[in-house]
Amino acid sequence: MTCWKIVELGDICEVVRGGSPRPIMDYITDEPGGVNWLKIGDVKETDKYFVRANERIKKSGIPKTREVIKGDLILSNSMSFGRAFITLIDGYIHDGWLRLRCDESFLDKEFLYYLLTSDIAQHQFKAVATGSVVNNLKSETVKAIKFALPPLAVQRKIVSTLVLIDGKIKSNEAINENLEAQAHTIFRHMFADNKTVIPATIGDVALNVTDGVHNTVHDDPEGQYLLLSCKNIKGGSLTIGTSERRINSETFEKLRRRTKMSKGDILISSVGTVGELLLLNTEPSYYEFQRSVAIVKPNPAIVSSAYLYESLVSKKDELVNAAHGAVQQCLFISDIAGFPIGIPTSDDLHRFTLAVSPLFDAVTTNEAENVSLITIRDTLLPKLMSGELDVSDLDV
Repeated sequence: MTCWKIVELGDICEVVRGGSPRPIMDYITDEPGGVNWLKIGDVKETDKYFVRANERIKKSGIPKTREVIKGDLILSNSMSFGRAFITLIDGYIHDGWLRLRCDESFLDKEFLYYLLTSDIAQHQFKAVATGSVVNNLKSETVKAIKFALPPLAVQRKIVSTLVLIDGKIKSNEAINENLEAQAHTIFRHMFADNKTVIPATIGDVALNVTDGVHNTVHDDPEGQYLLLSCKNIKGGSLTIGTSERRINSETFEKLRRRTKMSKGDILISSVGTVGELLLLNTEPSYYEFQRSVAIVKPNPAIVSSAYLYESLVSKKDELVNAAHGAVQQCLFISDIAGFPIGIPTSDDLHRFTLAVSPLFDAVTTNEAENVSLITIRDTLLPKLMSGELDVSDLDV
């Protein structure tokens, strides 16, 4: 490490705070000439790249300092502060982001990404975050983050080591997307125009419909259980970050007695970002949810978990449109219980469940492997970024 230099982030990287015109709704457009509007809700916490913006805005009236171009890093500076992504699209960022642009002649952008997501940076972020209601990061404090910078060749060897792991994770995710698409296709083929399906509601086919905790919950930093929310459910997957709320066993058991959540349940994000769906294909042994997630327990005598899940996936737009609320969109438990669903014949249900169960099992296996890979990566990350693991002689 003799050739590693202690530097401040602001000395080697441009750090600019984003911002938006007010009110932003007046700038959102579908017309030609609109530019990408990058928001925190467009990416999962576990994503490395920002690949798609869900909305576009008018470009006029927005300072050029708010602009991001392909290859820039963006860092969340409020709410879930400290989340970093490399953007693969051009666009504009709101004031919940910081834009970081580096000179790649001496700082590799992928190295910078891994640095920002490592404990080296995250611990410093937590130490300097301020705010009476919501903690946030100021650009000046982010610029002052200190770390040891290795030569460019070493940076790239470190990146190559971590990219191998991330590549396998992304490969598993792509396989899972294909498996899920196959399940969707089978469902549409069997039930899109099936006249034998009997109209019903979720309440008719469920043993229980409830949601997560409503009361105040006391966190326990040393707790072995997690209290998750709707932000952890995206694209049919459960993503668990390193900074989730922790609770103790007594609190967990109290919440579990209420929700009765178990393998086979269907989870629906019901507050804020409405309509994200998850089929629990393993026992949820160490986490519960806040009230932003609804929990539907299918009645196996009427429908299978796979059938109910795919039914909701096929009607996701209708589910989202059923939400209401002037300030924040939400689905009440009564909305979910009354949502229309069909009951197939027992023969069709059996054939469908038999066909798609192996697909969901394969998805679960890949997700479990990704959890292990993420653990390995997150264990290696601080050791690589601090120079504790020497890669200078590594041939990559």
